[in-house]
Amino acid sequence: MSDVLTTMAYERARTLPEALVLLGEGGEDARPISGGQSLVPMMNLGLSAPAFLVDVSGIPTLRTVAVEGEHLLIGAAVTHAELLTDPLVAEHAPLLVKAAAHVGSVRIRNRGTIGGSVAHGDPAAELPLGCHVLEADYRVEKVSGGEWRPARRFSLGYYQTDLAPGELVTAVRVALRPRHGWGFQEYSRRAGDFALASAAAGVLLDGERISTVALAVTGAGDRPTRLLEVEQRLSGVHVEDAEQALGGLAGELEVADDAYCRGTDRARLIEAMAVRAVRDACADARRNEA
Repeated sequence: MSDVLTTMAYERARTLPEALVLLGEGGEDARPISGGQSLVPMMNLGLSAPAFLVDVSGIPTLRTVAVEGEHLLIGAAVTHAELLTDPLVAEHAPLLVKAAAHVGSVRIRNRGTIGGSVAHGDPAAELPLGCHVLEADYRVEKVSGGEWRPARRFSLGYYQTDLAPGELVTAVRVALRPRHGWGFQEYSRRAGDFALASAAAGVLLDGERISTVALAVTGAGDRPTRLLEVEQRLSGVHVEDAEQALGGLAGELEVADDAYCRGTDRARLIEAMAVRAVRDACADARRNEA
């Protein structure tokens, strides 16, 4: 590790175009860094050894939150703590507020960023799960241009995402859904630990029945898992019967044993978190209809 540290180059970009040029020139050896709460631990463990770090934390355009048309736009360098306190996020993407509240410790929330979280590809991370349910898009830029990529296809596996060398996540885009209700639940052994299971849900009601629902979980695979068949079962169900419709979910999941938890136990935790997240989303949707 000492050899890596002595040969590593560092550059603080002042503008987005400058950052993209630096990342493009660095190629596979370059990595962007902002809060460093995902990358630095990987470097400390010897799991990542970039030769060139491009600091994007000071770029003003990456730190903004704004409503443009029918979408909320969140800059990639907005921290977890800022998500918790920003009034626009609270109004238009409250699921991200609920998710960010579960992220690590106060120190991590103060330094870690939404862009760093979604680019890191941690299968247990809270914000990518929330973005999955929100059907968010990520703005990905490189020297030759940029495009929006859907969150639901962005995670490719353990710490793998749809990012090529020289590319940078610059923003998260969320459609405005004022009548929806949102729920987020997570289980970890201790506060700040990685989640053994978590669930995020979004619900739109038609009276007392679930009109549309989005439900995704972590713990069931190497990326956020959207439960499409469960969503179909919940569609049209009375809110009081939602828990019954979710019954048996644990038996439908194929979860492998690992060093932290037996697969069957984790599956039951996932079901419990899904039930609670849907229950909270229905309650939230009722309040929004009132």
